[in-house]
Amino acid sequence: MELRSLRHFSALAETLNYRVAAERLHLTQPALTRSIAALERELGVQLFDRDKRHVALTADGAELLERAGEVLADADRLAAAAGAIRARRRDEVRVALYGVALAELTHPVIEAFRERYPRATIRVHEADFHQGQAPLLAGECDVALLCLNVDIPGLTRVPIFTEPVSLALWKGHPLASAAAVDMTEVYDQPWVTPHPGDDLWVGGRHGDHDAPTVGSHARSALDMASKIAYQRMVGLIPLSGARMFPPHPGVEAVAPKEPLEAVAAVAYPETGHSPAAPAFAEVARRVARRATGVPYAEISR
Repeated sequence: MELRSLRHFSALAETLNYRVAAERLHLTQPALTRSIAALERELGVQLFDRDKRHVALTADGAELLERAGEVLADADRLAAAAGAIRARRRDEVRVALYGVALAELTHPVIEAFRERYPRATIRVHEADFHQGQAPLLAGECDVALLCLNVDIPGLTRVPIFTEPVSLALWKGHPLASAAAVDMTEVYDQPWVTPHPGDDLWVGGRHGDHDAPTVGSHARSALDMASKIAYQRMVGLIPLSGARMFPPHPGVEAVAPKEPLEAVAAVAYPETGHSPAAPAFAEVARRVARRATGVPYAEISR
């Protein structure tokens, strides 16, 4: 049952005139007639007595009219509450940071957004890698700053820059001192990844080779480094990770022979997103285009 059918019923009950009710509802009279007839069939109740000259509510119609009014009032209150939520969210932006987020641009982007929208309250938290993008899709945050090389259904992805990726090995690994490593040489070793679903984090495209074995998923960048160092796993880290986080004494970064890249991006839900989300992404793009402080990065245009 659709709310508009109840609104048609309510308007006709109030006017008891098809022509007047149709004009009020911006419908043609035949369309209103069909709508009322369909509602009566759906309810299994005759709502109106009518002939060529008169329209009158039946006793059943009068009883149901009161209930219909309650439903419509509840729907209006729900719409008003949703509007209030949207209004509040225009003044609040919840930002999730995944790992290095936008590297050296993270702080300038947030400050530029604050300057552009001084009424906005910005709430920032570190995301849990284990949850992937689920909190963003569920509306638990408005915007995510993260490495995201692929499009995710339900999300809008706005690339900000692309940067090289390093292979992370435990200190003392036989290949840790190599100038560059063929990724296939470590495919038989356990890998630690931030989250499933993106080939980048398990050695990129595997071609004719079997995919590496994922031994664990990390909850954070520090957790990932600890698993590499102490559980002797293998992983991939964006080049900015070595700059943004203190070097882990048990981890060595080595260049892969076949270059890999990570895309730093702003992401937000495709539908039902905060009005501030696209604005935040646009601010990030503007800041990135003016930036000079992200080593080895290629700014997206």
